[in-house]
Amino acid sequence: MAKLLVHKKGYVRKAHHRKGYVRKDGVRVKPTKVKASKVSPTTYEMVDRGARGRGKKIIPTLKRGTLGVDFSKPAKERRKQEIKLAKKIGEKKVVSKLIALEVLNKRVNPSLAKKAKADAHFIAGSFKGKKQVEYPKGFCRSE
Repeated sequence: MAKLLVHKKGYVRKAHHRKGYVRKDGVRVKPTKVKASKVSPTTYEMVDRGARGRGKKIIPTLKRGTLGVDFSKPAKERRKQEIKLAKKIGEKKVVSKLIALEVLNKRVNPSLAKKAKADAHFIAGSFKGKKQVEYPKGFCRSE
């Protein structure tokens, strides 16, 4: 994992009237002897312990209804609408919006996320640029 440079601000620790503390060497300091003290600012390196994939989000912003697809309908009808939209605005934009839907609904609405992911793979696989890619001739495919 990567190392992070951490900058800590300095501050004044207040005097504790009710609580004591235990020093690093194990000596217990009574509450009556704890005085106000200044903690100086410091800079140090530490190992990044952040979870993977929790960095900055680079998902495009979505507006309600930009896809114009109803995910409660069957896949065939949905994909017809998505193909029409892909021919109009381009498959890259449609795929990126579907992937954004998938990522944003992953934990909130997993069934919608799965549908959006499957549709994104379908659109990405059946288009190249703005033209529909036909199945190559000479290969066997049950129609």
